[in-house]
Amino acid sequence: MRGRIAITAVGLLLVAGCAAPELEAAPAQPSVLRVELANGPDRPLPTEIRLPGGGGRHPLVVFVHGYTCHVAEYEDLLTHWARAGFAVAAPTFPYTHGGAAQLDVMDLLHQPADVTAVLDALLTRAAQPGDPLHDRLDPDRIVAGGHSLGGMTTVGALGRWRDPRLRAGIVLAGSARDVGTQFRGEPAPLLFVHGVADSVVTLDQGRAAYDAVPWPKAFLTLPQGTHRNPFMSTFDPDWARVAEATTDFLRWRLTGDAAARARLAALGTDFEDRLG
Repeated sequence: MRGRIAITAVGLLLVAGCAAPELEAAPAQPSVLRVELANGPDRPLPTEIRLPGGGGRHPLVVFVHGYTCHVAEYEDLLTHWARAGFAVAAPTFPYTHGGAAQLDVMDLLHQPADVTAVLDALLTRAAQPGDPLHDRLDPDRIVAGGHSLGGMTTVGALGRWRDPRLRAGIVLAGSARDVGTQFRGEPAPLLFVHGVADSVVTLDQGRAAYDAVPWPKAFLTLPQGTHRNPFMSTFDPDWARVAEATTDFLRWRLTGDAAARARLAALGTDFEDRLG
């Protein structure tokens, strides 16, 4: 169901808690819009959109937060992507975010359809003259990504609930738990990033989902990585590596950036490269 939207400017963990062919880094600070969406009356999806500075149309990343987490916890990573030239839409999902009055981990099964609803609404607005999003989003260059439960949502959005507009996926400390590995449709390369010390979603669970992907794919192992810090805290020793690797993956997939592809290939023995 297409969501309702009003725009104003605003400056998993599991139960444990939480159009040009080349892109250049946007020099200006990204702007942030708050977009009030809903996938039906009982599924509000307030969404923060980071738009690269300088105007123009940009590839879009839809990011899904983890269970009991908040979009604000990923601010540094999402801003890093926006500074690199990508529009980033980060919805707050109704029954899995940290401030939800009613938490339900199995609402995971509804979240891939929410990703589709968010895309429907944003692309509709981007096509409307006079809207703040008009001509800012490239409908042909869209990626989904997420952390933990959000990574599972991403697997579902490229599998059982495939949205054909998605050209790639980023799975951070995620797995195929409950969503399965029924990958379908046109090939969409996936990047998995997982820490060895993750005790919430284990490395083996992440690897099992990765092994089932029939398309080009890559797996970045963080030898000391835990479940959340490499993706949320700039103080974590792996944060910069995660930020650069995911950004280069986006540049390669969405802009054909050969230098970004070369940097991925040079990540070393912790990077299993089957991207082709």
